[in-house]
Amino acid sequence: MVEKTRNGGEWTEARFTSFVKSALRGARWPPRYQSIRAAKVGYGLYQCAICGTIGPPTLPPEEGKKARRNNATADHTDPVVDPRVGFVDWNTFIERLYVEVDGFQCLCHKCNKEKMLEEIAIRKETRNSQSKEED
Repeated sequence: MVEKTRNGGEWTEARFTSFVKSALRGARWPPRYQSIRAAKVGYGLYQCAICGTIGPPTLPPEEGKKARRNNATADHTDPVVDPRVGFVDWNTFIERLYVEVDGFQCLCHKCNKEKMLEEIAIRKETRNSQSKEED
């Protein structure tokens, strides 16, 4: 059984770490929004830094869903947590999370999703190779 040492004995260390990361990511960091404004090419039109597509800031809801999807997303050019290394420490996490405007890029929904899936695949590959080394 995992020891619950946080929040009066209700949270594990992993739950606490997840909470702190989520709170830090939720902060309104101005350079993030400035990077989206810099990608604006016309009234209600933004250009993706990867594919160059020009599109609206939001897309219609996917089939069976009510909420619209972001299409102009501020993405870190370098991942906050390097998928090959993993979480290092809080100072590194915060330094990489709160970068200046040049550390962000505006991505369309498709490119942002592809980049995210690529990073997830790298994390899985890294974990698998590390677990094989331990065996």
